[in-house]
Amino acid sequence: MSSQSKKTPPDSITGSEALVRALEDLGVEVIFGYPGGANLPIYDKLRKSKIRHIMARHEQGAAHMADGYARVAKKPGVCLATSGPGATNLVTGLANALLDSTPLVAITGQISRQLIGTDAFQEVDCINITMPVTKHNELIRYEKDLIPAIESAFYIANSGRKGPVLIDLPVDVLNASYPHEFQHKINLPGYKPTLKGNIGQIKRALKALKNAEKPLILFGGGVVLSDSVSELLHFIRATQIPVIRTLMGTGVIPHNDPLFVGMIGTHGSSRANKILAKEADVVLMMGTRLGDRSFVKKKPEFAENAKIIHLDIDPAEIGKNIKVDIPIVGDIKEVLSDMNERISKKPFSKEKPWVTVKKKKTKLSTRDDAEILEDIFISLSGFDMKLNVSTDVGRHQMWANHFCTNPLHLPLLTSGGLGTMGFGLPAAIGAWFAEPETPVVNISGDGSFMMNMQEFAIAVEHQIPLTVIIANDSRLSMIRELQHSNYKDRYTVHELGRSVSFKKIAEAMGGDGLEITHNNQITSAIQQALSSGKPTIIDFNLENISKSSHLTWDTKAS
Repeated sequence: MSSQSKKTPPDSITGSEALVRALEDLGVEVIFGYPGGANLPIYDKLRKSKIRHIMARHEQGAAHMADGYARVAKKPGVCLATSGPGATNLVTGLANALLDSTPLVAITGQISRQLIGTDAFQEVDCINITMPVTKHNELIRYEKDLIPAIESAFYIANSGRKGPVLIDLPVDVLNASYPHEFQHKINLPGYKPTLKGNIGQIKRALKALKNAEKPLILFGGGVVLSDSVSELLHFIRATQIPVIRTLMGTGVIPHNDPLFVGMIGTHGSSRANKILAKEADVVLMMGTRLGDRSFVKKKPEFAENAKIIHLDIDPAEIGKNIKVDIPIVGDIKEVLSDMNERISKKPFSKEKPWVTVKKKKTKLSTRDDAEILEDIFISLSGFDMKLNVSTDVGRHQMWANHFCTNPLHLPLLTSGGLGTMGFGLPAAIGAWFAEPETPVVNISGDGSFMMNMQEFAIAVEHQIPLTVIIANDSRLSMIRELQHSNYKDRYTVHELGRSVSFKKIAEAMGGDGLEITHNNQITSAIQQALSSGKPTIIDFNLENISKSSHLTWDTKAS
């Protein structure tokens, strides 16, 4: 952050008022939170602030809203909770942001400093609880450290490998006088993320790719986070190298691009997995930590015949899961810009790519309701309008990843690393506050939706143009599939029953509800929800929907 003139507030200012002013100076426009005794001083000062506060119905929802907001706004989302259970309720949202590298700043209230360690009412050791699920956290023990910690939090969250930062604020610090300077120059010894890649390593990587007979590019969500989509597309056009992606790489390259082979991993395409495992001789990986779900078989079989180039801004990720031949630490945008400049001077051969990509329908399941699930996402992709689309976690997430192909709806806002059921609804709400001119859609399952369905009340309160698509099969489908494949059809505790009416839940909260009984109603139901501009839940009862014919899978939709 650039150095600015110092500001010294008057002696009468309190810590909570200094905090709110600092947040305003940092460009915070929206905070998602929930009040409690230990953070009420902040709420008292937010009354007269230009910052908009959105009260979640649960602190986990507040963290996911801040996550969805950050992904769309391209800046840190902010959530606010009180001490004790308020802080612990943030943990899942913080872990989700950490694994998906989402910039987040969480502010928690804490009991007075003199009571810390006495097991006072609503006291928990927030710092040690959240240390494993944050990029950085800090308990403020001295008034003078308050504003420097807040300003540093935003810098840390949004630099290097992005992630969540938590600042724990004792209530007496918030109530105390704050006659200290507002400092705007960040100085964090030991924290200096590497942005420019090593020139020698870049030259080695380009030479390896140029000499390769079967080069391949594998990218993940880091390409989106680093805002380097255009640089990547320029690179693959110039080199004619085929590309594959991880789950978090949705929306970077058009689905029907002749150089795009598919997604890798447990739920990926067999062709993409095969060329990575057996055929490629040089693989350029970027912006992916390559988690275990990216491996179909054992790790030693991953790209067994290939030289691996790994580009990532986080040096801890390089070589963590697989052996790497050419490591490059740096920001993807910076490194690809350097590579593109060098290629422009010494072009790669413009021969045809070595992989012939044939687009065909992806078969994900033999279940009777699979075609209906595909129809839903194909219909959604047919709407030629900008949408911010979130998913929850489960079978519907994987279907959406393959069949939601409209670039106006991508990238999907999804939980990749933690696989958090209940993420999608609050994330969609957060996305709308970041970009209120764009309607939001949440693709969910009946199990995932019930994890955080209370947040639908916020969509009604603020009249958010939200469409919730529930793939309702009365079971935890991913659990059922695992019990089928790994436990020899020994099914247990995966049935959810038919006792819940999602239409009535929507109406009880003040929104609209639809129930679909035939596949020829799918498109009209989505059209009705999107055009109404109202919070709407569409219940697709997958097992009871009758079918007249299966929709055509059209790659031109992308």
